[in-house]
Amino acid sequence: MKKLTAILLSLVLALSLAVPALAAPADGVYTVDGEPVPTYAPGGSVFVPVLPEASADEVLGIIGGADGPTAIVTTPVDWGVVLDQSYMDPDAAIQWFTEKHPERVAELRANVKDFYEQEYGEYWTVEQYMEEFGVTEEEFLAEMVEEQLLRLYFDEGGQWIAQMQKEALGGVVGQLGVIVNGKYVQFPDAIPESNDGTTMVPVRALVEALGGEVDYEFADQKDSVRLFIDKYTIDFTIGGTTAVRHTRGTDTGEDDKTIEMDCAPYIKDGRTYVPVRFIGEVLGYEVGWDPLYQTVVLMDRAALAAEIDQDFTILNKVQANKSISMEEGKNYQADMKGTVSLTRFDTLNGSKTYKADLTAKQLFNTEAASAQLSLKLSGNVMDELIGYLISSNSPEEDIAAVREQMETVLDTLEDMEVILTREGPGWFRAAALDGLAGKDDVWLGFDLGGELGELSFASAGEATLGSVLAYMADKDSAPHYQSVLGMADLMAGLYSDDKFTTTGGISTLTIDLDTLLGLYDGLELSEEDIAEAKAAFKEYKIVMKVDAKGGAEMSVIMETAAQQGMPGMRIAMDITQAGGNLDMTMKYHIANLGEMELTLTSTQKAASDGPMTQPPEGATVVDAAVPFEF
Repeated sequence: MKKLTAILLSLVLALSLAVPALAAPADGVYTVDGEPVPTYAPGGSVFVPVLPEASADEVLGIIGGADGPTAIVTTPVDWGVVLDQSYMDPDAAIQWFTEKHPERVAELRANVKDFYEQEYGEYWTVEQYMEEFGVTEEEFLAEMVEEQLLRLYFDEGGQWIAQMQKEALGGVVGQLGVIVNGKYVQFPDAIPESNDGTTMVPVRALVEALGGEVDYEFADQKDSVRLFIDKYTIDFTIGGTTAVRHTRGTDTGEDDKTIEMDCAPYIKDGRTYVPVRFIGEVLGYEVGWDPLYQTVVLMDRAALAAEIDQDFTILNKVQANKSISMEEGKNYQADMKGTVSLTRFDTLNGSKTYKADLTAKQLFNTEAASAQLSLKLSGNVMDELIGYLISSNSPEEDIAAVREQMETVLDTLEDMEVILTREGPGWFRAAALDGLAGKDDVWLGFDLGGELGELSFASAGEATLGSVLAYMADKDSAPHYQSVLGMADLMAGLYSDDKFTTTGGISTLTIDLDTLLGLYDGLELSEEDIAEAKAAFKEYKIVMKVDAKGGAEMSVIMETAAQQGMPGMRIAMDITQAGGNLDMTMKYHIANLGEMELTLTSTQKAASDGPMTQPPEGATVVDAAVPFEF
């Protein structure tokens, strides 16, 4: 499999240096400043350090041919390679940046105290830092300058990469941009601009990119503008900050909406400019800002989810059937039991087996869920944990202290409660923590955030593969929409509808090693590459069967051969799920080292009692400071 990665890397590098071939010199030796340049295998590519006489933004690129190098060119810095090398060799990065920006060194040296105070002042004073790490004042100054240089270096590299990616997505480097669902809006004759921090855009280019039309001075009203987009008409006037959105058609049940704009529309060089956030929000887009790309991001997660889900109707049918179908106002109960057995092979002293038993009872409805959880570990787990954490030669009091801490942890795992709500707030309780807090019935509050809460409590049919992936898209990242689509494409190569074969109402999917290698189509794998990949696996097969209602059965068998000092391993797993019921068994065996066995069962049914929605009256609640962010 190493060669598959190497092929990917060499392909990327070859494309980055792709130029028309040049004729080789008569003696077949290329030189720069009289020195021969390296040669290498046909079809390869190599990064050569910055040329002495070239711009610091250029490197030497070499393209291989059937009989050796066929081209030597000076090209822009391949920051993907430079950054990768620099992570391995920070000194090279510092030297590169220093040579390109010699004036910055003195500036950074003069700024050391301010930099240190901002980054580390809360931990140590300068004097404490020097004493802690045993450095002189001059060494301290040098370290802080080098750290600033590295940060600037990678910032410059990140900027360069962002510019290249922005161009690849259709944006214009050095220009404010607007990206709608992963595609940059093109502004052919007027460009976006910032007005007191508000991004203003030529309205016609944006509206037409959204599939709409612009009408000026409708009904003979001077300075009036009407937009037709989707099912809406939007009216506003030049210089005013109020717009009105009407729904086209009759009996839609949707009232007119008045919107206040952050900045009044204006005319410049014959073009009408409007706040891009106003257009986005009035149409229901999420609006974000990517400072690295200098781009306003308009994102429609529902559209992204729908675009993905069209390839996964069978998989989404399984998703819809994996949980009991919830109804508003009704309560449900889920019971789960699981066991884990881990055996460590030891032919001299005898093998040891460690066990864990998990039980959980959950009450839930469409608005909240509460669960009682217990994880009990076998007695010999304690000795193993202590052995990992502290040497047996340590003082008895230290070992006793570690044992006491471990007992608290294990006691905590045996008695836990969790409350989650659709709005996001949740709470966690463990009886063993009461003693540490010095109070009874202590609950730790946290906040999942509204979006994750909504996704967690969506009915099984609503939480599709597309909605889960769309949730991952970051509205403050210009390329993220396309990144999520890339993830979906990768999954489609394995799990899309066309990978299933349906017979007698049963859809069957089979994934074997040839299927995986098929994901590398276009890389022109050699017979040697394929043989190496196949030699790594003795067996690889995943079979999924889905019935008409979405009930699913899946079996997995994977066995690898021992290679490069790594032992062979085998995984065998069987899963059956339907209507909220789950049965799973798994066995994981590593040759000569050990094996793990897992069994898990879960059932769901209607219940008369509802979940807790907050800690009980009289409980002590310690709230987390901020919501979780993903």
